[in-house]
Amino acid sequence: MCLMFLTNRVIAGKNLRRNLRGNKGGGQCLATNPIDRCWRCDPNWADNRQKLADCVQGFGRNTRGGKGGPIYVVTDPSDDELMDPKPGTLRYAVTRNGPLWITFAHSMLITLQQELIMSSDKTIDGRGVDVFIANGAGITIQFVKNIIIHGIKVYDIQVREGGMIRDSETHYGFRTKSDGDGISIFGSSNIWIDHVSMRNCTDGLIDAIMGSTAITISNGHFTDHNEV
Repeated sequence: MCLMFLTNRVIAGKNLRRNLRGNKGGGQCLATNPIDRCWRCDPNWADNRQKLADCVQGFGRNTRGGKGGPIYVVTDPSDDELMDPKPGTLRYAVTRNGPLWITFAHSMLITLQQELIMSSDKTIDGRGVDVFIANGAGITIQFVKNIIIHGIKVYDIQVREGGMIRDSETHYGFRTKSDGDGISIFGSSNIWIDHVSMRNCTDGLIDAIMGSTAITISNGHFTDHNEV
C-alpha cells in the first residue's frame, strides 16, 4: 500500500509567490504553513540548512534525508559520465555511500543523459538558487529510503533508451528504457518532495509504485501533465 500525504499547497495552475519576510529579510515572517514556518522564519537558515529535515509533515514525517552527513556542493552541471561520474556533479553526489546534504554553488540547468538513480539518505536542496532538471531524463528513487528533494524545477522530461548506469559507489548495472517520469518512486520509503515545480513530463510528473510508502509531497506546483 502506498501512503502519500499532500499538503494544501500542492496546486496546479499559476504559481502563487509570497513575500514571506519583510524588506531585506527583516520584519515579521509571513509564512503561514507549518513547513515554511519551520525554516523560512530564520533569517540565517542558509547557515543551518539541515534543520529542513525537522520540518516534514504527514506520512513522510520520519524522513531525514541527508541529515547528519556532510554538505556537498554541486559545481558542475554536466552529466557526461554515467558509470564514473565526475566529482562536483549531481550524479556523483547521489551515488555516494552514507548521508549527504546536496546544495548548489549557483543557478544551473542540468540535462540528465540517463535517469538519475539516487542512493539512500540524500537531500537535494535547491534553496537560494534556481536549479532546473530539464530536457533529458528524470530522477529515480528505487529500493531506497530517506530522500528529500526540495526547491528544484523539473520539466520537459523525456524517455531515454537506458544503458550502463551507476547507482552507488560500488555498483552499476544495465537499465532498460526509462518511462519519462519526472520523479519515479519505486519500492521506496520515507520520501519528502517539497517546493518542487514540475511540468510537461513524457509520462507522469511523480510516479509512486511497487509498495512505496511514507511519502509526503508538499508545496508543489504541477502543470501540463496527464498524470501526477
